[in-house]
Amino acid sequence: MPPHQAALLAGRTVSATRSDPLPLDEDGLPIQTRIRSHAESTALNVVAILRETWEDFRNADRYFKVKAAILGAWAVLSLAGVFVACPAAPTLGGPSTSLGARLIMGEETEHPAYVLSNESDRAWEEVVVVVNHTYRAAISHVEPRAFVTITPKQLMGDNGKLAPFNLKATDIELHTRKGSVLLLKEGQLQ
Repeated sequence: MPPHQAALLAGRTVSATRSDPLPLDEDGLPIQTRIRSHAESTALNVVAILRETWEDFRNADRYFKVKAAILGAWAVLSLAGVFVACPAAPTLGGPSTSLGARLIMGEETEHPAYVLSNESDRAWEEVVVVVNHTYRAAISHVEPRAFVTITPKQLMGDNGKLAPFNLKATDIELHTRKGSVLLLKEGQLQ
């Protein structure tokens, strides 16, 4: 039973005062009050400084205002340039894994080609590309930011059987020493 209910049943009154006093600073004020007053004082000082700066700007001559406008335009254009130069989030067909793998498929159906791009900062070691769960191509090393082109001529199946020259890939898997990723599943980029 909570203490206030026990006290009520016993006919005693319960005080709402704190059992321990609030911590006080050296001036004898609670610490929260001092922090709140300092925050208010700082906010008011910032507003006063901004108001004075605005008044000084309004009273300045025309050439100073032109210089300020040029400086402001330069700052806006610089920030816009940085924003445009920053890399965006990966899109469909972009790096889809921690491996940084991206698949680029050729448009020609008679002579298909598949380009694997290592868009990571790490090299891939012991790379095996599996197409349609049957045909494989092995590459010992792929440098960071490098491309590898796979054609049906490079793919081998069981017992050294070559892939058909017009093989249409529906599934493509990439296996490396660091991990694996499914790049194409049932004809859809992953």
